[in-house]
Amino acid sequence: MSRHAYPFGVFCIDAIPNQPQVAHCHSFFIHDSHRGQGKARLLKEIQKQQLRDLGYNFATCTTASDNHRQHRVLERAGWERLADFHNSRDGAATVLWGWEVQS
Repeated sequence: MSRHAYPFGVFCIDAIPNQPQVAHCHSFFIHDSHRGQGKARLLKEIQKQQLRDLGYNFATCTTASDNHRQHRVLERAGWERLADFHNSRDGAATVLWGWEVQS
């Protein structure tokens, strides 16, 4: 796992086992004092550059289905909503997202 921390937020990138060209992104977080200032968009761009620099071809992430703020960030960053499913672990609705890494 690689954790990327900045003064305004954090994200993590993991390689999917047995799929070294596919990353799973998680733990995307903007600190409360930096919300509403465009920092999520900036952090998502930094994350995308890290995915490029690390040589990934595709990335995935999941969100809670009611996390509309994060959905807007992902959509604006070019991520595609791939599927909605019931998360049997916590009983919530979950959304799977994907992004094709382009140089």
